[in-house]
Amino acid sequence: EDDDAHAARGSFGALTLAAHSFFDGIAIGVGFQASTAVGIVVTAAVLTHDFSDGINTVNLVLKNDGSWRQAFRWLLVDAIAPVLGVISTLLFTIAESAIGLVLAVFVGTFLYLSASDLIPESHHRHPRALTTVMTLLGAALLYMVVRLV
Repeated sequence: EDDDAHAARGSFGALTLAAHSFFDGIAIGVGFQASTAVGIVVTAAVLTHDFSDGINTVNLVLKNDGSWRQAFRWLLVDAIAPVLGVISTLLFTIAESAIGLVLAVFVGTFLYLSASDLIPESHHRHPRALTTVMTLLGAALLYMVVRLV
């Protein structure tokens, strides 16, 4: 396989992560349309999760023969994408009766990806006890954030 195909694969992967981050921004904006409290919780979840997206963006570019400069450019695109997603929600208002449904779609997608991809992967080459403890700590942290808001 030639270097151009590797670089294109890295760029395409980074582009899909940036698109994902754009939708994260839409989720934040819709959260704030629901209420300030929901917006804050969604923002906290997205910000926490976007750190790993940034790492994945850089890794995708570098592992596919991209340069550090390309990785940095894609990282900037990925960082700006959620901001653009939030701004895009200023252009439309979701009916109050539909906000819950829209947020449910975002949450359902997140839960589906977690259950189908991330949870099984977390058991590979990791001690099961550590995986269980970290999952419970994550759930406890989420519970505390929700209680504070």
